[in-house]
Amino acid sequence: MEDVTSDFVYVRLHGDEKLYASGYADEALKLWARKMKAWARGSVPKGSKLVGPGKGATSKRRDVYVYFDNDVKVHAPFDAMKLAGYVIKL
Repeated sequence: MEDVTSDFVYVRLHGDEKLYASGYADEALKLWARKMKAWARGSVPKGSKLVGPGKGATSKRRDVYVYFDNDVKVHAPFDAMKLAGYVIKL
């Protein structure tokens, strides 16, 4: 569910393939980086998985917070650092 219902976005990432235990592939992290940038601009990312009928777009910028909870095999800090790099580059 990727509906925006507030003036900020909070994302919890639990693993790319296996909940809490797998890391994220580079392409998955790049996708999340693109989504984060769209949310921060106040728009809805392309291909968003929306539940409600609303568009969720606004001209107002949003803060975006991402929490990695895939820590069983210590992937979280490495995925967070990679994601931060992609957000800057893309």
